[in-house]
Amino acid sequence: MKKINLQGAILLATFCSASAFAAAPVSDVTATEGASSVDKQLEKFTRLLESRNRMQMRMQNQLTQLSQELREIKGSMELFDHKISAIENRQRDLYQLVEQSKTDSGSTAAGNTATAVSAGEQTAYQTAVDLVLVNKDYNQAITAFEAFVIDYPQSEYLANSHYWLGQLLYQQKKRKEARIAFLTVSEKFPESGKRADSLFKIGIIDEYLGELTSAKDFYQKLLKEYPNSSAAGLAQKRLDAL
Repeated sequence: MKKINLQGAILLATFCSASAFAAAPVSDVTATEGASSVDKQLEKFTRLLESRNRMQMRMQNQLTQLSQELREIKGSMELFDHKISAIENRQRDLYQLVEQSKTDSGSTAAGNTATAVSAGEQTAYQTAVDLVLVNKDYNQAITAFEAFVIDYPQSEYLANSHYWLGQLLYQQKKRKEARIAFLTVSEKFPESGKRADSLFKIGIIDEYLGELTSAKDFYQKLLKEYPNSSAAGLAQKRLDAL
């Protein structure tokens, strides 16, 4: 009887052990597969995030590059406009200088006591102009024109000398001093051929100084008094841009 019970106990123990041992792998495999699935999903999600971030960075870089290119294009256009304006100004100055030289020649031909004085004025004025056009010595030219307006306060070249001073001072970025010179031409020499350009230059300087109302006033004054001048055409463009 004991032998039968012992055998039964052994069989029962063996069965229980086998059952417990067989059940364990099923639970482990299921847990492992679940964890693996989550890891894969996390990995996939991570790759998607990284891909999106890379795309956003590329787009941002492209936008930054486009913005830089647009700024460069705008700067080039502004520089081009400035160069065109400078060329137009030089052409007008040269034309007016030629016309002035013709007038000077006619006056010299009169030949009287005042001829010697006129010749002195002519020499001093021409020397100052040559410092600009021939020698390109702008600092010395400023000194020469400043001396001229003091030495020859009644000279027929006085308006031109103030205008040249304005041009030279403006070129050296002394805009407020240049404005005074141009304003002298516009207010004291109403018959001067430089007056229209002086009004335009005052408007340009006022724009730069942020005095937009004053700039508009001078542009409108130019358009009203010199509607057919080349300066009026430039003034209209500036007005339209304000």
